Amino acid sequence: MGDNLEDSPNWNAILQWSLRFQESPNPNRELTEMDEERRQFLGQALSEAATDPVKEMHTYLNLLKKPDSSRDVCIDALEALAFHAEDLDEANDLYLIGGLQVCCAYLKHADSELQYRSCEVIANAVQNNEKVAMFVMDTDVLGDLLKLVDESDKDVVKVKSLYAVSCLVRGNEGALAKFNELEGYDVLVRALQSDITKLQTKALFMISSVCLEAVDQSEHAQVPHYGAYRSAFCLANNGRCE
Repeated sequence: MGDNLEDSPNWNAILQWSLRFQESPNPNRELTEMDEERRQFLGQALSEAATDPVKEMHTYLNLLKKPDSSRDVCIDALEALAFHAEDLDEANDLYLIGGLQVCCAYLKHADSELQYRSCEVIANAVQNNEKVAMFVMDTDVLGDLLKLVDESDKDVVKVKSLYAVSCLVRGNEGALAKFNELEGYDVLVRALQSDITKLQTKALFMISSVCLEAVDQSEHAQVPHYGAYRSAFCLANNGRCE
Protein backbone atom coordinates (compact mmCIF):
# COMPACT_ATOMS: atom_id res chain seq x y z
CA MET A 1 0.00 0.00 0.00
CA GLY A 2 1.61 3.25 -1.10
CA ASP A 3 1.64 6.72 0.39
CA ASN A 4 1.08 8.72 -2.79
CA LEU A 5 -1.83 9.44 -5.06
CA GLU A 6 -0.58 7.18 -7.83
CA ASP A 7 -0.86 4.20 -5.50
CA SER A 8 -4.38 5.17 -4.47
CA PRO A 9 -6.62 5.09 -7.57
CA ASN A 10 -9.69 6.51 -5.87
CA TRP A 11 -7.92 9.63 -4.66
CA ASN A 12 -6.21 9.95 -8.03
CA ALA A 13 -9.58 9.78 -9.80
CA ILE A 14 -10.99 12.50 -7.55
CA LEU A 15 -7.93 14.66 -8.24
CA GLN A 16 -8.23 14.22 -12.00
CA TRP A 17 -11.95 14.93 -11.82
CA SER A 18 -11.40 18.19 -9.95
CA LEU A 19 -8.50 19.34 -12.14
CA ARG A 20 -10.66 19.19 -15.22
CA PHE A 21 -12.61 22.14 -13.87
CA GLN A 22 -9.49 24.18 -13.14
CA GLU A 23 -7.59 23.84 -16.40
CA SER A 24 -9.32 26.88 -17.98
CA PRO A 25 -10.59 28.98 -15.11
CA ASN A 26 -13.38 31.35 -16.07
CA PRO A 27 -14.43 33.82 -13.38
CA ASN A 28 -17.63 34.53 -15.31
CA ARG A 29 -18.68 30.87 -15.54
CA GLU A 30 -22.08 30.22 -14.09
CA LEU A 31 -22.35 27.54 -11.43
CA THR A 32 -24.75 24.80 -12.41
CA GLU A 33 -26.07 21.78 -10.60
CA MET A 34 -23.86 18.72 -10.90
CA ASP A 35 -25.28 16.22 -13.36
CA GLU A 36 -26.20 12.71 -12.21
CA GLU A 37 -23.25 10.98 -13.87
CA ARG A 38 -20.74 13.23 -12.15
CA ARG A 39 -22.57 12.95 -8.84
CA GLN A 40 -22.49 9.17 -9.01
CA PHE A 41 -18.82 9.12 -9.93
CA LEU A 42 -17.80 11.45 -7.11
CA GLY A 43 -20.00 9.67 -4.59
CA GLN A 44 -18.56 6.27 -5.47
CA ALA A 45 -14.96 7.53 -5.45
CA LEU A 46 -15.38 9.19 -2.05
CA SER A 47 -17.09 6.11 -0.64
CA GLU A 48 -14.33 3.78 -1.81
CA ALA A 49 -11.63 6.16 -0.61
CA ALA A 50 -13.14 6.23 2.87
CA THR A 51 -12.93 2.47 3.38
CA ASP A 52 -13.32 1.27 6.97
CA PRO A 53 -9.74 0.29 7.97
CA VAL A 54 -10.97 -2.52 10.24
CA LYS A 55 -12.95 -4.09 7.40
CA GLU A 56 -9.94 -3.68 5.15
CA MET A 57 -7.67 -5.38 7.69
CA HIS A 58 -10.18 -8.21 8.03
CA THR A 59 -9.98 -8.68 4.27
CA TYR A 60 -6.19 -8.96 4.35
CA LEU A 61 -6.28 -11.33 7.32
CA ASN A 62 -8.76 -13.60 5.55
CA LEU A 63 -6.37 -13.76 2.60
CA LEU A 64 -3.53 -14.74 4.93
CA LYS A 65 -5.68 -17.46 6.48
CA LYS A 66 -6.65 -19.00 3.15
CA PRO A 67 -4.42 -21.99 2.35
CA ASP A 68 -4.74 -21.37 -1.39
CA SER A 69 -3.62 -17.73 -1.28
CA SER A 70 -0.58 -17.19 -3.47
CA ARG A 71 2.77 -16.02 -2.16
CA ASP A 72 2.38 -12.63 -3.84
CA VAL A 73 -1.09 -12.15 -2.35
CA CYS A 74 0.23 -12.91 1.14
CA ILE A 75 3.17 -10.54 0.69
CA ASP A 76 0.83 -7.75 -0.41
CA ALA A 77 -1.49 -8.47 2.53
CA LEU A 78 1.34 -8.33 5.07
CA GLU A 79 2.70 -5.16 3.52
CA ALA A 80 -0.73 -3.52 3.73
CA LEU A 81 -1.17 -4.60 7.34
CA ALA A 82 2.25 -3.18 8.21
CA PHE A 83 1.08 0.13 6.76
CA HIS A 84 -2.11 0.05 8.86
CA ALA A 85 -0.11 -0.89 11.97
CA GLU A 86 1.84 2.37 11.76
CA ASP A 87 -1.29 4.10 13.03
CA LEU A 88 -1.74 3.70 16.81
CA ASP A 89 -5.52 3.23 16.68
CA GLU A 90 -5.35 0.81 13.78
CA ALA A 91 -2.58 -1.14 15.52
CA ASN A 92 -4.90 -1.53 18.51
CA ASP A 93 -7.71 -2.65 16.19
CA LEU A 94 -5.41 -5.15 14.50
CA TYR A 95 -4.56 -6.64 17.88
CA LEU A 96 -8.19 -6.75 19.04
CA ILE A 97 -9.36 -8.62 15.93
CA GLY A 98 -6.63 -11.23 16.35
CA GLY A 99 -4.54 -9.96 13.46
CA LEU A 100 -1.18 -10.05 15.19
CA GLN A 101 -1.57 -13.74 15.95
CA VAL A 102 -2.25 -14.41 12.28
CA CYS A 103 0.80 -12.42 11.21
CA CYS A 104 3.01 -14.01 13.85
CA ALA A 105 2.28 -17.44 12.38
CA TYR A 106 4.20 -16.34 9.29
CA LEU A 107 7.39 -16.04 11.34
CA LYS A 108 7.64 -19.81 10.96
CA HIS A 109 6.96 -19.82 7.23
CA ALA A 110 9.64 -21.27 4.97
CA ASP A 111 9.61 -18.20 2.71
CA SER A 112 12.05 -15.55 3.93
CA GLU A 113 10.11 -12.61 2.49
CA LEU A 114 6.94 -13.67 4.27
CA GLN A 115 8.99 -13.98 7.44
CA TYR A 116 10.41 -10.49 7.32
CA ARG A 117 7.11 -8.95 6.20
CA SER A 118 5.48 -10.39 9.31
CA CYS A 119 8.33 -8.92 11.38
CA GLU A 120 7.47 -5.51 9.95
CA VAL A 121 3.82 -5.85 11.00
CA ILE A 122 4.82 -6.81 14.54
CA ALA A 123 7.41 -4.03 14.85
CA ASN A 124 5.02 -1.34 13.62
CA ALA A 125 2.17 -2.53 15.81
CA VAL A 126 4.06 -2.72 19.11
CA GLN A 127 6.38 0.27 18.77
CA ASN A 128 5.50 2.86 21.41
CA ASN A 129 2.34 0.89 22.16
CA GLU A 130 2.64 -0.88 25.50
CA LYS A 131 -0.95 -2.15 25.35
CA VAL A 132 -0.29 -4.10 22.16
CA ALA A 133 3.26 -5.06 23.16
CA MET A 134 1.91 -6.91 26.21
CA PHE A 135 0.60 -9.66 23.95
CA VAL A 136 4.16 -11.00 23.86
CA MET A 137 3.66 -12.25 27.41
CA ASP A 138 0.98 -14.68 26.30
CA THR A 139 2.63 -15.97 23.11
CA ASP A 140 5.90 -17.45 21.86
CA VAL A 141 6.51 -14.60 19.43
CA LEU A 142 9.57 -13.26 21.24
CA GLY A 143 11.23 -16.66 21.17
CA ASP A 144 10.34 -17.05 17.48
CA LEU A 145 11.87 -13.66 16.68
CA LEU A 146 15.06 -14.41 18.61
CA LYS A 147 15.37 -17.71 16.77
CA LEU A 148 15.18 -15.90 13.44
CA VAL A 149 17.90 -13.47 14.56
CA ASP A 150 20.13 -16.40 15.47
CA GLU A 151 19.34 -18.98 12.81
CA SER A 152 18.03 -17.35 9.64
CA ASP A 153 20.38 -17.50 6.66
CA LYS A 154 18.92 -14.28 5.23
CA ASP A 155 20.42 -10.98 6.35
CA VAL A 156 17.16 -9.06 5.89
CA VAL A 157 15.28 -11.54 8.09
CA LYS A 158 17.89 -11.24 10.84
CA VAL A 159 17.76 -7.44 10.73
CA LYS A 160 13.96 -7.17 10.60
CA SER A 161 13.44 -9.72 13.36
CA LEU A 162 15.91 -7.98 15.68
CA TYR A 163 14.16 -4.70 14.97
CA ALA A 164 10.86 -6.30 16.00
CA VAL A 165 12.50 -7.65 19.18
CA SER A 166 13.76 -4.17 20.00
CA CYS A 167 10.32 -2.65 19.46
CA LEU A 168 8.77 -5.27 21.75
CA VAL A 169 11.29 -4.99 24.56
CA ARG A 170 12.12 -1.30 24.78
CA GLY A 171 10.00 0.41 27.42
CA ASN A 172 8.29 -2.86 28.40
CA GLU A 173 9.58 -4.30 31.68
CA GLY A 174 7.57 -7.51 31.34
CA ALA A 175 8.85 -8.17 27.84
CA LEU A 176 12.39 -7.34 28.94
CA ALA A 177 12.10 -9.92 31.73
CA LYS A 178 10.99 -12.54 29.23
CA PHE A 179 13.78 -11.49 26.87
CA ASN A 180 16.26 -12.12 29.68
CA GLU A 181 14.61 -15.44 30.49
CA LEU A 182 15.02 -16.51 26.85
CA GLU A 183 18.73 -15.59 26.98
CA GLY A 184 18.13 -12.74 24.60
CA TYR A 185 21.35 -10.99 25.59
CA ASP A 186 23.33 -13.96 24.28
CA VAL A 187 21.53 -13.48 20.96
CA LEU A 188 22.53 -9.81 21.00
CA VAL A 189 26.16 -10.76 21.63
CA ARG A 190 26.13 -13.08 18.62
CA ALA A 191 24.48 -10.35 16.54
CA LEU A 192 27.24 -7.93 17.53
CA GLN A 193 29.84 -10.50 16.51
CA SER A 194 28.31 -11.06 13.07
CA ASP A 195 29.62 -9.42 9.91
CA ILE A 196 26.22 -7.87 9.07
CA THR A 197 26.60 -4.14 9.65
CA LYS A 198 22.88 -3.40 9.90
CA LEU A 199 22.46 -6.21 12.42
CA GLN A 200 25.32 -4.87 14.52
CA THR A 201 23.75 -1.40 14.42
CA LYS A 202 20.36 -2.70 15.57
CA ALA A 203 21.99 -4.66 18.41
CA LEU A 204 24.02 -1.66 19.56
CA PHE A 205 20.96 0.56 19.51
CA MET A 206 18.95 -1.94 21.55
CA ILE A 207 21.68 -2.31 24.17
CA SER A 208 22.08 1.46 24.49
CA SER A 209 18.31 1.94 24.76
CA VAL A 210 17.98 -0.67 27.50
CA CYS A 211 20.88 0.87 29.40
CA LEU A 212 19.39 4.36 29.23
CA GLU A 213 16.03 3.04 30.41
CA ALA A 214 17.77 1.29 33.32
CA VAL A 215 19.36 4.58 34.40
CA ASP A 216 15.99 6.34 34.32
CA GLN A 217 14.18 3.58 36.22
CA SER A 218 14.49 2.07 39.66
CA GLU A 219 17.47 0.24 41.06
CA HIS A 220 15.69 -3.02 40.24
CA ALA A 221 15.72 -2.32 36.49
CA GLN A 222 17.44 -4.98 34.41
CA VAL A 223 20.70 -4.05 32.74
CA PRO A 224 22.46 -5.98 29.92
CA HIS A 225 24.91 -8.57 31.15
CA TYR A 226 28.66 -8.25 30.92
CA GLY A 227 28.98 -10.14 27.63
CA ALA A 228 26.73 -7.66 25.85
CA TYR A 229 28.60 -4.73 27.36
CA ARG A 230 31.98 -6.18 26.36
CA SER A 231 30.91 -7.02 22.80
CA ALA A 232 29.43 -3.56 22.32
CA PHE A 233 32.62 -1.95 23.64
CA CYS A 234 34.82 -4.09 21.37
CA LEU A 235 32.74 -3.22 18.33
CA ALA A 236 32.81 0.49 19.13
CA ASN A 237 36.59 0.21 19.68
CA ASN A 238 37.24 -1.39 16.27
CA GLY A 239 37.60 -4.87 17.76
CA ARG A 240 40.05 -3.90 20.50
CA CYS A 241 38.80 -5.00 23.92
CA GLU A 242 41.76 -3.94 26.02
